[in-house]
Amino acid sequence: MIQEAFGSKVKEIRKYLSISQITLSEHSGIERAQISKIEQGKINVTLETICRLSKALNVPLKDLLDIDTSVNLKPFVKWAGGKTQIINKLKEYFPQSFNNYFEPFVGGGALLFSVAPKKAIINDSNHELMCVYECLQSDELYMELLKVLNDFEVKHSEEFYYEIRSMDKEKEFSNLPIYVRAARMIYLNKACFNGLYRVNSKGYFNVPSGKKDKVHTYDKQNMEELRNYFRNNNITILCDDFKRAVKYAKTNDFVYFDPPYDTWDDKDSFTSYSKNVFGKKEQIELCETFKELSRNGVKVMLSNHNTTFINELYEGFNIHVIEAKRIINSKADGRGNVQEVIITNY
Repeated sequence: MIQEAFGSKVKEIRKYLSISQITLSEHSGIERAQISKIEQGKINVTLETICRLSKALNVPLKDLLDIDTSVNLKPFVKWAGGKTQIINKLKEYFPQSFNNYFEPFVGGGALLFSVAPKKAIINDSNHELMCVYECLQSDELYMELLKVLNDFEVKHSEEFYYEIRSMDKEKEFSNLPIYVRAARMIYLNKACFNGLYRVNSKGYFNVPSGKKDKVHTYDKQNMEELRNYFRNNNITILCDDFKRAVKYAKTNDFVYFDPPYDTWDDKDSFTSYSKNVFGKKEQIELCETFKELSRNGVKVMLSNHNTTFINELYEGFNIHVIEAKRIINSKADGRGNVQEVIITNY
């Protein structure tokens, strides 16, 4: 990543000065082929080479080394309720500081990956989804995951899609290697209709095929960056009830709740991420947990639909209304702008 960032900086300065690689080679004494590799991020340059480039480009060393090594992590799946399109709005309401980060309904991880905390506890009730996160935390599982995904891409067809979809009906499904279940989850998400994840009352995935000729299951660079994030940070992965996921949250920790949303009275709202329905009763339980965390000095933020029920539940807290775009719905006219709320206790 540092090599690529440095190479981009060299190329940026060279082009700004309208200098060719050949000219830079002549002025620096560095072979043109090597300069090309440097700009592509393929060479781990020495201090001597950096000094030569600095003199040849007539820029201070500090300018040449002023590189951005931040990584733009992206979700590995399209997820109903995903927060990619309102990330900036959510971050506007983040607390100025906090210790540990908790996300009990992590889903596709859009906010997690944007914030990229050094220490986090993430959770979701979707077991297959959390299998993917576990694979990202292990070199061995990660490599096996990519092998299966590559195999699925080669074998993809309408018949193959339904064959993979029906795997959860087999008795041995829960005993399959974690990387197989993780690969199945990603493949179905990429190959199904509109990226929808939905299961029936028995817990079986039942979304029809998206009828795609080819399926690209992952972006190699993004997966590598996600793998590096999990390798280099302290991330605890859970698959539990949201209440137990925040059991150890303490004063000045930060919890972000992004539950299945409260349903509109006059709209067909999608909340069927799993066979366990998240209804009014569960919304009330979540609110009680929100209040308990508040009493314990934990900083809490929650997203939901801007319904009367939700506003009444969280009366007394800070309720911010925002516009959001619904991008996943089985019907085209069910997509569009909706009002959401961001609720904070700080």
